[in-house]
Amino acid sequence: MSTYPSPRSRRAESAMRILAGIGFVSVLVVGMYFSVQAAKAVPDAFRQAAAAIISISSIFVPANETLTLKLSTSSVESGTPVTVAFAHTNKSTDGAYAFRYSCADGVTLTTASQEDPNVSIACNQPFAFEPFNDAIVLVPTAQTAAAIEIFISFTPSTAGTGSPTVVGSAALTISAPSRGGAPLTTVQPPVPEPKPLPTPAPKPPRTTIVVPQGRQSDPNGFTDLTARIIETGVIDANGAFIASSTPNRTSRVAVRFAVENIGTKTSKEFTFSAVLPTYPPFTYFSPSQVALGPGDRIEFTIGFDSFEQDNVGDFIVNVDPTSSVNERNKDNNIVKYTVTVTK
Repeated sequence: MSTYPSPRSRRAESAMRILAGIGFVSVLVVGMYFSVQAAKAVPDAFRQAAAAIISISSIFVPANETLTLKLSTSSVESGTPVTVAFAHTNKSTDGAYAFRYSCADGVTLTTASQEDPNVSIACNQPFAFEPFNDAIVLVPTAQTAAAIEIFISFTPSTAGTGSPTVVGSAALTISAPSRGGAPLTTVQPPVPEPKPLPTPAPKPPRTTIVVPQGRQSDPNGFTDLTARIIETGVIDANGAFIASSTPNRTSRVAVRFAVENIGTKTSKEFTFSAVLPTYPPFTYFSPSQVALGPGDRIEFTIGFDSFEQDNVGDFIVNVDPTSSVNERNKDNNIVKYTVTVTK
């Protein structure tokens, strides 16, 4: 005998169906709302990442390429010329040299060129020069005793961003001018005169000399990748790096750092990460980098906008964060540097 649901049961069943339909629609509405909000947040995340990191470039520097400075004197009286000679060993390519010195109150430096015997050099700005006998002659002037650091950098002609591959530095102490004596006169450094080209001599038979390139990898040795900060600065409108110990926060702040293999065995390919002092915080993860032989290094220049709200921020580099390279020492893979900016 068939039974039929009572009218009350049918009404209850209809109500349940209506409530279920309302619940389903509510779930759809809520889900669509959060989907829209998430979609809005995704472009913001990409914009934040794009704002945080502007550029990164790198230059490979073979082992044993160095630039060493030698001063005619490390302590000089104001107004007295000083010669800065340099030796560039294992130079791998053609390029240009630039001079720079740290800023100090009341200190100015001048040099001579063929056009002007008294060229003023601004502090903390690269000054391009043509070396004469691998040297530059400077005349420091100071109102009071001061100590500065001087640099000569080499930039290969193939470097797209203008980042120097080799930098040499030395310290110079300048004493105040003597009191009560005769007034100081400007001493002009000698200007080199062009020399006539010598008559070419008959060429002897060519002899091939094999020059070893860097250090040999020891298959039984060890790999040791290390990171170090070179300097801070800014990236200008042309994409060139300009060194500065206190870059302006409104500029594209940049940090130059190096990853070097100080071990005796060629490394595997590696990666690195860099925590940038940006707002919001951003971490850059590099693609795979080439293997480094003993003494080889790669110099990186990373520029970024949106410096964090304070005028100081930490820049942290971590070489081989995934520990894919077998190294004897991992303690030198992480370096932390405090970047200071001005308003």
